[in-house]
Amino acid sequence: MKYLMVILFLAPLLMPFSRVHAASFTVSPKVCVISNVQDFCDLDLTFEWQGDVVGDVCIYEQSKKIHCWQQQRAGEFNYKARVQVETIYSLINSESGVLIAKAQVEVQSTHVQKSRRRLRSPWSFF
Repeated sequence: MKYLMVILFLAPLLMPFSRVHAASFTVSPKVCVISNVQDFCDLDLTFEWQGDVVGDVCIYEQSKKIHCWQQQRAGEFNYKARVQVETIYSLINSESGVLIAKAQVEVQSTHVQKSRRRLRSPWSFF
C-alpha cells in the first residue's frame, strides 16, 4: 500500500507532457458591427498567442483549420474573415487534439426595429 501511494504521488511528475499547459490567446478586433445595409462585416483579424512550452499548434475557426505553427512557443497571424454571427476561434495542440485556449468575435447590429403604436382603433373613421 505504501508503494502504491508513492507511485500515485509521483505519476503526475513523471508525465509532464500529458498535462494541458496554459497559454494566452487573443484576437482583435473582438467585435463586429453589422449595419442596416449588409448582414455581415469583413474584418482583418490579428491573432496572438503565447504558451509556456514549445509545441505544434493550430488555430481553428469553428471546425475549420486556418493556420498552424510547428515547434513554437508563440505566434502571430493576420486573417481576413467575413463574420455574420458570433464566431469562436480555438488554439488546439495539433499532436494531441487538446484545446489550449479560445477567443471569440462578437456580432452587434446597428439595426434598431422601430415599433409603432397605433393611436386609433383600426375601425375608427377619425
